[in-house]
Amino acid sequence: MIDAIHFYKVDDLDNVKRFYGDILRLPLYKDQGVCLIYCLQHHGKIGFCTHHPSKKNDASCITFVYQNKAEVDKMYGYLKSKLDVVNPPKTNNKFHIYHFFVKDFEGHTLEFQTFMKNEDLA
Repeated sequence: MIDAIHFYKVDDLDNVKRFYGDILRLPLYKDQGVCLIYCLQHHGKIGFCTHHPSKKNDASCITFVYQNKAEVDKMYGYLKSKLDVVNPPKTNNKFHIYHFFVKDFEGHTLEFQTFMKNEDLA
């Protein structure tokens, strides 16, 4: 089973908290400092980040979340000959994730990741 997170660039996370947290009452899944991720009950997650680039295709990122590193590595093996791979899988200690990025046929960024436990971070 995979889950999905759709990320969007924003300038002000306080406004995001007020609208998506307080007004829409979406449950906060993770606060990563420069990125807030909210649950969309049974429909994946939505994230808002201040650090995303501002260019059209680079400002959004469709993220597919897997249960473990092995599933991420399997997708990398499958996709590396089919799409433009931005980077191989790696651990990102800042966000406690293991991930890689590819570009789709329109140049949109796709991320494949798993959330890591503290003891798994390298």
